[in-house]
Amino acid sequence: KITGMTCNGCRSHVEAALSKVEGVTNASVDLEKAEAEIEMQRHIKIGNFQHALQGAGGNYQISIPSEFSSEEKEGENLMKHTYKITGMTCNGCRSHVEA
Repeated sequence: KITGMTCNGCRSHVEAALSKVEGVTNASVDLEKAEAEIEMQRHIKIGNFQHALQGAGGNYQISIPSEFSSEEKEGENLMKHTYKITGMTCNGCRSHVEA
C-alpha cells in the first residue's frame, strides 16, 4: 500500500524509487489503487522500501495492506509462493509431499 501519491508523476517517481532497491526485479505502481506490486529476487524488508522512498524525496509511505497485518495473522509468514512439483502419480504422493 502506497500513500502520498496525488498524480501520475508521483506514481512514476515511486515506481522508479522502488525499482532501484537492490534485489528488485520489477516494481509496478497503481495510482488508483494506491498500491505497488514488487517482484524481488529474495525477501526485502518493507523498511528498505520506505528508506528508498524517503531518500527519493516526496512524502510517500509504504505499508503492508491491512489484510496481511491483522492480529489473527500475526506471526504468519506474509509471503505466498507457488512451486511446480514433478514426480507425483497419486494422492499418496501428494500427501507425502504436503507433509
